[in-house]
Amino acid sequence: MKKAIMKIRASLTNNVGIKIIAVLIAALIWLTVVNISDPEKTVVIYNIPITITNESVVTDMNMVYNTDKNASVNITVSGKRSVVSRLSADDFKATASLKELSKVNSVPIEVSAKQNSIGRNVTIEKQSMQTLEVSVEEVKKQKFSIEVEYSGSLDKGYVTAGYTLSNNNVTVEAPESVLEKIDRVVAQCDIDEETYDFTRKCAISLYDKNGNIVKSEHIKLSAKNVKVSVTILNEKEVPVVVNSVGTPATGYHVDSVEVSPENIVLVGRKETLDAIDSIVVDDTIDISDKTDNTVVEIDISKYLPEGVSISEESTNIVGVDIKINQLVTKKFTINTKNIMTD
Repeated sequence: MKKAIMKIRASLTNNVGIKIIAVLIAALIWLTVVNISDPEKTVVIYNIPITITNESVVTDMNMVYNTDKNASVNITVSGKRSVVSRLSADDFKATASLKELSKVNSVPIEVSAKQNSIGRNVTIEKQSMQTLEVSVEEVKKQKFSIEVEYSGSLDKGYVTAGYTLSNNNVTVEAPESVLEKIDRVVAQCDIDEETYDFTRKCAISLYDKNGNIVKSEHIKLSAKNVKVSVTILNEKEVPVVVNSVGTPATGYHVDSVEVSPENIVLVGRKETLDAIDSIVVDDTIDISDKTDNTVVEIDISKYLPEGVSISEESTNIVGVDIKINQLVTKKFTINTKNIMTD
């Protein structure tokens, strides 16, 4: 057995150079034969993008179509090895014509070689997709009111006090399914660190009921922007003062008067607010015949100067808490001898 192994090893190691040359010659002969005979070969070409054609068939009917924009098709081709070995997706085109749109919302996919020389020398045996799904929908128009939303923040002591729009409405043209999603149309307006009234163009955005932006390549707006004029006013906190409280029932007196809240925040032009130190309730509060503590609610908006309003953070109703106590009568006996006279 050992001798047999030695003989095999010797036969393999003898004349190694000659044997390697023989292998190389054999490979060259095989390649030569293959290249001369150029046999048939089948290959798969992947990811040929699909192009939609004849779109006007749909758009001329005031409709839009939707399909997979990234759709692609794979094909199996056969031909001479020298030809098919060099092919790629760039050598082919795949088209789907909307003229062929069927009742089941699909169009056939046609694949062909871009160059006639390739088309004559290869055969497309099969393709991964025969049809492309296409949905078609009618385009409609709807008018929406425009709201304004602020972004950023004002400096302390300033507040927005309303706005006006150059146009209160915008017309949205889109497929019906998109229009149904739209809940609000909003002009986004940046107010960061503004201290004076301003007017600027603000972009219009569409939102659904969940607060998400509605997007679609088929949306058309009558205007993408709207001019927003924003009024900026000042704020000032001042106390509320009650000047006069009436008289309670006989035998009772007013012990104290407290206002809640004690202060309110006013909104107005700076020059107007500078002249205000307090809001005075100058009407007498009627507490006739009252014998118990009484709370009276007063609408102080009627005591505000013209051009001044109450901040949304405050309230126009204040409560006046009137404490009423009973007068106490006590008799004293005085000896006339203790009365001193001049």
